[in-house]
Amino acid sequence: MRNRTTTIVLLLLSCLMLSSCGMTKPFVDTQLLANADLPAHEKLLAGGGVHVEVPYPEMYFDASLYLERFMELVEGAQDYMIITTFLGSSCHGLEPLYDAIAAKAESGVDVYMIIDAVSSYDMTASADHMFPLYFLRDAGVHMIEYNPLSAMSILQPGTLLVREHRKIVVVDGRWCTLGGMNMNYISLGADDIDLQRDSMYVFDSPALADALVDEFVTIWNESSVEKVSRDDFATGKSLSHGSIDAYLFNQGPGSDVSMADMYAALFSSAKEEIVMLPYLAFFDDNMYQCLEAALERGVEVKIYLPIDSREYVQGALFYDYHNLVEAGFDVNIEYAGEETGLSLLHQKLCVVDRRYTVIGSSNINYRSMGLSHEIALVLDDEGFARSSLEQVASIAKEMHTLDLESALALKEEKGSLMSFLFSYFGG
Repeated sequence: MRNRTTTIVLLLLSCLMLSSCGMTKPFVDTQLLANADLPAHEKLLAGGGVHVEVPYPEMYFDASLYLERFMELVEGAQDYMIITTFLGSSCHGLEPLYDAIAAKAESGVDVYMIIDAVSSYDMTASADHMFPLYFLRDAGVHMIEYNPLSAMSILQPGTLLVREHRKIVVVDGRWCTLGGMNMNYISLGADDIDLQRDSMYVFDSPALADALVDEFVTIWNESSVEKVSRDDFATGKSLSHGSIDAYLFNQGPGSDVSMADMYAALFSSAKEEIVMLPYLAFFDDNMYQCLEAALERGVEVKIYLPIDSREYVQGALFYDYHNLVEAGFDVNIEYAGEETGLSLLHQKLCVVDRRYTVIGSSNINYRSMGLSHEIALVLDDEGFARSSLEQVASIAKEMHTLDLESALALKEEKGSLMSFLFSYFGG
């Protein structure tokens, strides 16, 4: 059944792509961002970043530990809670979390939840374990599915490519979490190799909470007949004080913010090193040009890539990844699955010049630049960058360099154009 569903989705998306633009325009047409003399922080502001000062975050690379912290935040909520996730479903391991969320709603805490409508069509291992979240509505949770299949979307099929990919939690205008973990079996609920390796960050920051709530109110009111007011969400109080300059990029409805502008600002400012830990790295010509220009300036471009055990994903990766090697990037890969004993690496991270660190939901690919709603926070802090690079180094121990001969052989053996098109536009 799953193979049949995959085939249908592949065919659908290959048709939908004809109505989509295939290039990330901001990488090449914004002269301001390409100005080598302009400091990176000025480019980030010019590219639409919102400056906030944040404290050093709690960092979670173990899903079980983050789930414990998430439970604490839920149980401590007193006024309101906002949750946005790309894939949201329950399973045996997540029943206590959803029970806690339901209990908070029943006690009078305002709980608002946005899940992307593709949650019901999850094509990962979660599909064998998941239970829909509609039961939360019975407990008083205000919940919407973003961009469901409808008569209007059938008339305008290109709109189906726009997905809500952000993973955000805001509690009482004070606590904020963001990163790459969804709220489903493979992100939080599994207890074996199915549990992905990923990252989430917890901030005690009313300033960041305010910025996140602003965007939430916009997308909620665009998507729901039940309207909310910004005044419904008070700013909380914190004992922590911001000590890190950060730049928030919240790519969603009503905003001109672009992940492409953010990465263009950083890549065009790089002087020494660009380190990328993406999940799916599918670049278009504009992205290649920006990174190749960095290479010409003497910047090292290092990319650390996971290889999914699913065959159709491998078909996409191996069809395209020889281009990364041919461009001159230092490409390293690792295989996930039972043969290697490694769970899938789903983390999204980028560090530039050991100073600027990008965290959040955004992959470094065309889809995240031009189609999905994404969130990214750029932290300007050498200490945080150092910790992030140490974590990358620990992951890199399981990787090996991908040379051109091997990349071309893998394309010949396993590459699939259809899978590539699906992942490029819909992955």
